[in-house]
Amino acid sequence: MPILVSCPSCSREWTGTVQAHCTICHEHFSTVATFDTHRPGPRRKDGTPSCGKPGDITRRKRDGTVVPMLKPVSTVHGPLWVSWSDDTRHDAEEEPA
Repeated sequence: MPILVSCPSCSREWTGTVQAHCTICHEHFSTVATFDTHRPGPRRKDGTPSCGKPGDITRRKRDGTVVPMLKPVSTVHGPLWVSWSDDTRHDAEEEPA
């Protein structure tokens, strides 16, 4: 049986053991790597990186095309940001909504 984890500040719940929840912006990510992707911003006064809006984070392909890096997937516990290159990982960790 999966263990249910929750954030005390926003009450978000999840069961995926490799997922990451941001305690600053309270977005939820499929992996630590996708979490790290949303922290590219300039450092805040306390030295921690600032959060980027997951839907606005892009990368430039070799042909110059700009494409999004993350996309939201609906799950029973709420939105989960996944990498476009790994958009099926959430299925093994949470049931889709």
